[in-house]
Amino acid sequence: MLLELLHQRHFLEGIKKRTLIMYAHPLFRKTPQGRLLVGLTEEANRSEIVVAGRAWCKEEVLSKATAFVRQNGGDPGDQFLVLAHCKIQFGKRQGQRFRWLLENSLGYAVYLVSSIMGEEERDNPLSASKHLFLRYTSHIREIGEAVEVYQKKQAMLQEAQRTGDSGCLMVEFGDFKGKSMKEVYEDRSKEAQSLITYLKKAKARPKTNMALFKTYVLKRQASAPADLPTVTVSAPSTAVPTATVTAPPSPTATQSRPLTAASVKALLARGKHLSPSQLAQKIMSPAKPCQPSAARRRLFTCGELQLMHTDVSMMC
Repeated sequence: MLLELLHQRHFLEGIKKRTLIMYAHPLFRKTPQGRLLVGLTEEANRSEIVVAGRAWCKEEVLSKATAFVRQNGGDPGDQFLVLAHCKIQFGKRQGQRFRWLLENSLGYAVYLVSSIMGEEERDNPLSASKHLFLRYTSHIREIGEAVEVYQKKQAMLQEAQRTGDSGCLMVEFGDFKGKSMKEVYEDRSKEAQSLITYLKKAKARPKTNMALFKTYVLKRQASAPADLPTVTVSAPSTAVPTATVTAPPSPTATQSRPLTAASVKALLARGKHLSPSQLAQKIMSPAKPCQPSAARRRLFTCGELQLMHTDVSMMC
């Protein structure tokens, strides 16, 4: 009875072990917000970094992986499962399986994928192993997204090096992950400005992305002019009444003004006791200044002046 129990326990442990081993899709480490963690695991830190040795050919890599899957109760006809258990034939993690690399050293795996994508497959063991790894990762959505972010980050880094502007670097944390530091700093939204305010006083670990962003923020703050409030003072618009002032006619202008018809008639009526010569002298002498009347008076025409002179001549 005891022997049967021991055999059953051994059988169950074998099933559990095969279940833990025989899966193809990597189990990624993620933050509570669902973002991938790309750093090394404790297992990766403990494992030795090997010196690259002889690379197996493509057929040997696939044959050994197929045998491993079969031995552990997996389906050797499942190509994705077989690829997951192929061993790396290059780099500092040579000898580790493809799936292990994605689970324990994701940052390095993403770098490898991005690098291999630009290489043409050649007829040699090293190139064959690289493209087997590329074939395996092409089935995993998270790797495609991580590679896209990595390539964007590298492009922004090159732009920062070319221009000398650290604002071109990528923000790698928080809600603004993927944007440039300059974009976030100049974003006037409440969320962005809250992050900028936080960074000014944050205690960021040296050489981290947050520390780089904080340095950029403080540099921008120091070089920016003081934000002085702009006060616009507008003078009250007071309507000044426009008065039309009519200057009195000058004495010279009044004296040189021709006599009107009414003035001549009044002069003739008052000059009955005057001699013709005295009356002519009165008419031809300059008129005395007088206050202008409110009503505008009509001046003599040339015809009226000639008629008046004719009347005076007849009197003489």
